[in-house]
Formats: sequence, structure tokens, C-alpha cells
Amino acid sequence: MLLQFTVENFRSFKERTVLSMEASSDKILPGNVVKIGKEKILKVATVFGSNAAGKSNIFFALQAAILTVKQSDIRQVGEPLPLIVPYLFDDKSKNEATSFEFVFIVDGKKYVYGYSTTNQKICTEYLYVYNSTRATTIFDRNEEVYSFTNQTLKSKLKPLTERNTENKLFLATATAWNAEETRKPMIWISNAINTYDTNYENMLNVTGGMFEGDADNSLRRFTNNVLKEADINILDYDFEGREIPLERLAPIVMANIPGTKTEIKGKEYKITTKHLIEDDMGNKNTYSLDFRLESLGTQKIFFISPILKKAFETGETICIDEFDKSLHPMLVCYLVGLFNNPEVNKNNAQLIISVHTMALLNMNELRRDQIYFVEKDQKTGVSELYSLDEFSPRTREDIRKAYLMGRYGSIPDIGMGDGLWD
Repeated sequence: MLLQFTVENFRSFKERTVLSMEASSDKILPGNVVKIGKEKILKVATVFGSNAAGKSNIFFALQAAILTVKQSDIRQVGEPLPLIVPYLFDDKSKNEATSFEFVFIVDGKKYVYGYSTTNQKICTEYLYVYNSTRATTIFDRNEEVYSFTNQTLKSKLKPLTERNTENKLFLATATAWNAEETRKPMIWISNAINTYDTNYENMLNVTGGMFEGDADNSLRRFTNNVLKEADINILDYDFEGREIPLERLAPIVMANIPGTKTEIKGKEYKITTKHLIEDDMGNKNTYSLDFRLESLGTQKIFFISPILKKAFETGETICIDEFDKSLHPMLVCYLVGLFNNPEVNKNNAQLIISVHTMALLNMNELRRDQIYFVEKDQKTGVSELYSLDEFSPRTREDIRKAYLMGRYGSIPDIGMGDGLWD
């Protein structure tokens, strides 16, 4: 599980910024918290803020931090790191490294992994593990100089540093060469935390294979149940996929397929939903509908269902920007509530989302430490992330009303239209 994510000098987040999933001492909503050893960890974190405040940049940071690790092994010597974008509004920051750090728990052990990088090379990198109350350094890297805690680790890992390059992360390189000390952290970052884009084409690209591979129909049952609980009149669906030779794809189509050319699957999907309809005489008939004719909200619920099912089964941490786009506020609360429900979320999956749904600004739904705000200084273009917990609102306080009144900041200063023709 994720305990903390830190970013510095990335897009609008110039200063060190921390998104913590560690629960405070607050006693309310105990079901929203899981305890692992001495750690109390939140299952959900929500990020609120006005448009252009920088909410999406938190998720771009998570994506960049994760994918830079995942793609390290396939990076060629001298190849740049394109996802790294520093704060560009001063001459100093745009030439300095961007930093990321994850604090997480795997198999009951706490790890700290971080690195700093420009878009050309890795500057620093480190991995610590807590075998006791004190951290043990597995490796520490300053550009091409590596250090290790003891001779045993040095004898195992030092030879592998020669196989690394300045634009690759040692965590990935060491794991590729079967270093046991780095394997679990690498697997966690590669598989147990993911960012998802909720645009139609991107979600289809991610979940298409899940629907196709549903041999036991467990995903079908789960998806149909989610649609039913969301009060959407879909009885069932048909999902068909077929290969398309890449040479048959028009250049404009290929340009719009997410991912690099090596990731293009050359797949075409046909989805048909089935609706049970009753006529004026009370007769019931099943009708089929091309999925593209369904509402955007229905499409989103459909495509997010495999992601939810996988998370609940594996305990994955999923990060989704604009989670509530095209969804009714009650439906957003329902989906968030699934993660906070220990009867549903038995493997302690985590959900990190940005939203505008103010129905969630309710301490019957979320704890103070589960609510974050992002605000941007319009003079400097610098974003700041902070928690509602810093304001210590009373349990019975109407935090939605207080937010709209500007008590917590992070709301737009909207004009009255007087300056439109100036």
C-alpha cells in the first residue's frame, strides 16, 4: 500500500509537495482506514480545486514517476526521458532536476524509494527498507557513484552498477539481473500502483484485453452488477475483438491510438449492450444497442469496472484524474464508498482521485485527512497541495459550505462579466 508520494520541481509544483495516505489520529470513519503493523493507512484520497489550479499535475507526476521506472529497461543509451517536465517559469528551476519519492508497504515491510532526474539523465537514486524501526540503505546513488550499507550488499549489487547507464534507474537494472533486494519494490511500482486515463479510447485500450480474457465470466458478472447498482438499464453485453493489420489503418487513425507504435495492438472492438424494455402492454423484450450510442457516463462505468475489479482482487493503488467526469454526484459517492467499505474492499485497494463533486465534502463520507485541495498562485504559477486536516474543522461542520465560502481556498475568483468587452 502507498503511504506517501512526494514530488518536487515538476510542472506547476515547484516546491516539495507531499500526498500522504497515512491516517491521522482522527477516530471518525474507522472503516476508511486499514492498519498494517503500526501503520494506519487511508484507502481513499480526494483532490479538489479550481480549474487550472494544478490538480492534473499531481496525476501527471504520479504517471511520470511510475512510467519512468517501468520503461527504464527498454530505454536506449542516450535516449531522453520525455515525461520529465520541470517548473518552467524561472531560469533556475527549469535547469534543475525533478524529484519523486514513494513510501510504501510490501509484504509487511516499509520501503522508501526515490530518485531525481532531468530529461537527460538520472541524478540521484536511493532505496531504503525498514527491517526494524530504523531504515537500512539498500543502495544510494549520486549520478554514477553508488554506495551500500554493508559489504554483503556491496558484493551483490556493485557488479550490477556496471550494467547500468546514466539514463536508467538502478532499481530496474538490478531487478532485471535478479537482485533479490530490489525485486519487491520494483514489482510494487510496476504492478501495484497505476494511473488511468478516463478518455474513451484510452480506457478501451487498457480494458479491452480484460473483457476479451474473461473466460470464467467473472468480469461480466461484476460489470453487470455495477451497472445494476448504478441504476443503469443494461441487462448484459456482447464484447468482440478482432485483429486489424496495421497497414489497413489510416495514418490519421494510427496517430490517434494511445501509446508508442510498439504498443499499438491493431485491435478493433465491437461492443453491444442489451436492454430489457417493457412496452405499454407490459410485454418485455430484449433490445441490442451499439455501445457508442450509450451515454458518456454509462461508457465510463462500463470501462472502469475491470479496473475496479482488478484493484479489489489485487489490492492495487489506482490513481484517476477527473474521476467524476460525466458521472452523477450520487454515483461518484457510491464508487468512492466501495473503496472505504471493508466488506467490498477486502484486499485494501486504494483510490486516489481528483474531483469536483462537492457531495464528497461531507464528513459522513470522508475523513478530514482524505480531502486535499490544490491552489495555484496566479502571480507565480506555482501550485500548492494541502489537506483539510490542516484546518481542523469540527466533525459536524458543513465543510461543503465552508469550501464554497472560500475558507479553505482552492476556489476560482470568478468575475461578473463586467470586463468581457474591455
